Amino acid sequence: MSGVDSLNEFYVHENMQLLEQLEEILLAGQSENGKLEKEHIEEIFRAMHTIKGSSAMMGYDSLTKLTHSVEDIFDAIRNGLELSSNQWDEVVDLVLASIDFLKEEMLNIQDGLLPEASIEELHDKAINFLKSATNKEDDIDNKPNENIQELEENKEEKITAKNSNENYLCAKVFFEQGCAMESIRALGVLTILQSLCSEVKHIPQDLDSDCDDVIIKDGFILYMRTVQEQSLIEEAIKDTMFLDRYEIHRLNDEELESVFGITTPKDEIKEEKKCDTNEEIIEAPKEESTKVVEESKEQSTNIIEEKQAQVQKKDKKEEQNQGHTHSKNSYLTVNINKIDTLMNLVGEIVTTESMVEKQSQVENFDRDSFEKQARRLHQLTNELQDVVMSMRMVPISSTFTKMQRVVRDMSKKTGKLVDLVLIGEQTEVDRNILENISDPLMHMIRNSMDHGIETLEERKNTTKPERATVTLEAKNTGGDVVIIIKDDGRGLNKEAIVKKAIEKGITTKSIDEISDKEAYNFIMAPGFSTKEAVSEYSGRGVGMDVVYTNIRKLRGSISIDSEPGNGTTFILRIPLTLAIVDGMKVNIGDQIYIIPALSIKEVFRQGDYEIVKNPNGQEHSIIRGNCYEIVRVSNVLGINSEKNDEGIMILVESEMGNVCIIVDGILGQQQVVIKPIPTLLTQFDKVQSYMSGCSILEDGSISLILDVNAIIHK
Repeated sequence: MSGVDSLNEFYVHENMQLLEQLEEILLAGQSENGKLEKEHIEEIFRAMHTIKGSSAMMGYDSLTKLTHSVEDIFDAIRNGLELSSNQWDEVVDLVLASIDFLKEEMLNIQDGLLPEASIEELHDKAINFLKSATNKEDDIDNKPNENIQELEENKEEKITAKNSNENYLCAKVFFEQGCAMESIRALGVLTILQSLCSEVKHIPQDLDSDCDDVIIKDGFILYMRTVQEQSLIEEAIKDTMFLDRYEIHRLNDEELESVFGITTPKDEIKEEKKCDTNEEIIEAPKEESTKVVEESKEQSTNIIEEKQAQVQKKDKKEEQNQGHTHSKNSYLTVNINKIDTLMNLVGEIVTTESMVEKQSQVENFDRDSFEKQARRLHQLTNELQDVVMSMRMVPISSTFTKMQRVVRDMSKKTGKLVDLVLIGEQTEVDRNILENISDPLMHMIRNSMDHGIETLEERKNTTKPERATVTLEAKNTGGDVVIIIKDDGRGLNKEAIVKKAIEKGITTKSIDEISDKEAYNFIMAPGFSTKEAVSEYSGRGVGMDVVYTNIRKLRGSISIDSEPGNGTTFILRIPLTLAIVDGMKVNIGDQIYIIPALSIKEVFRQGDYEIVKNPNGQEHSIIRGNCYEIVRVSNVLGINSEKNDEGIMILVESEMGNVCIIVDGILGQQQVVIKPIPTLLTQFDKVQSYMSGCSILEDGSISLILDVNAIIHK
């Protein structure tokens, strides 16, 4: 990977994290009157300041200009600008729109393109808002087509006009252990501080060289000449991501002469603040420090020119028409304690494995000792699995907070007053699940607000409060995570659903023959919608079937409950991880298959159940008054079974119904690691239609995993 690619990757990853945090702060931080708390205002200001600095470092002038205009608004607010409730709404809308714009531009950059979209509309909104809010007509940072070098020159001219008030500071910055790319992070700090200082010198001087180890050991040292207060410089340093600690002090006479070549006459010496005795002052050699600023600017210019030359080789318009081709960032923030635990476990496993191997080779084989060491190895393997899984677990809070944006936007467009209540947002799930659950949740929240929640006029005619409530809850139950979406709206209309299902040919039963649960499940059929008018959110025939399909891909299930006039509840059950599943090993003919334990409701031994046939020859079994269809898996898969008339019956369930399946026998239960089905086997229709994956058994053979939903809907 080239230096430019590495810098790009670093820039996109960290700024996308900042934008996600910004969105969470805006959506979760507003009070009832729309106002943001002081700490949230400071966080937004710092985040925008950081994005502005890194964009300036990369040479993305338009993004620098936009973030600077938003930063100005929050700088005015933190300095005492009072806003009305309507103005707060306007500010939040503006920042959310800016976040959406910046995210799109980050994706363009990740695809190797330069940001080209126009920022004028958003930038003008920010400028005009600040003018109207402060009642000032002066031009606030409205310099179109201004490049980064011109900005720095203007700031330098502004600073040199106040030489009598200059401060001379030394800062030493240390980054978090293991954060990587210390030289790039140092360049980011340098760029931000250069915008606040008239002159900055630093050690190491050449940040393009391999100086990461030097920065890790000695820190990144900066000598600054500035008219700004020390507190402002400290605030800028604190904004640095992965900052571990920093030290800062005013330069004494010797340092002034050594670094900047300034000799202060004795009669003009001012009393300086004493440095902390614990701080280590590293002096920059005079002969080395004179070229620092020029070299730093030259390095930044070279990076930008190299990037532009690389990007110009691409046909940008053609790539933009094709959409983004990037993949999601494969980064995961992990607690260092978990890494330490993982390393210790690997060390113990290596030791125990060698002991087991040696024990099996000795002449006087001790079976008890061997079994003891084997049990220890098994225990360590389980602990290793738990640690690795825990490293992939992340709170669902980030996805839940995004739903506040959906509620906010739809409330404004539909005119409905809706509060979103979040419960259990610290529940942890596998990162892969988190990435795939966002779209289904968004669709279900929209569905609740559009179909479920009544209009203001309708709610006024009921005893319900004017503001509706949508509740989003997550909790762990055993090896699953349960997500509940509940609203206090009008509920599902069984009669309308069944009527539409009959029209679309989904069912031939009459309404009296269909249970409430069966009727509610019709809304997950492809193309089903009871919405008559086409709107931005509904009525196009793309409904809950999208959610159902996505949840099935996660090996999850959906159940629906509703009470007319009192609301609807959707319950999603999803495994905590997609990599490992608890399964029941069964044999059908000569083959071993695995049924996910999540789908198994009850098991009946041979002779403990009865089979009845209807006039069409279909087999059923009556269990505690309920009639279930029987599916012989051997017939579905086309396998010759010796026990065609006998076998073990397993009651399996899904959100679309329950059936009983018959297998030849049960071999036991165990955890299996799910692998994709080999390409060689996917050419067979039965495998493609009724299998969800495969696993390697303890004897090295491959066992296919049955897709219970597919068998139920065969």
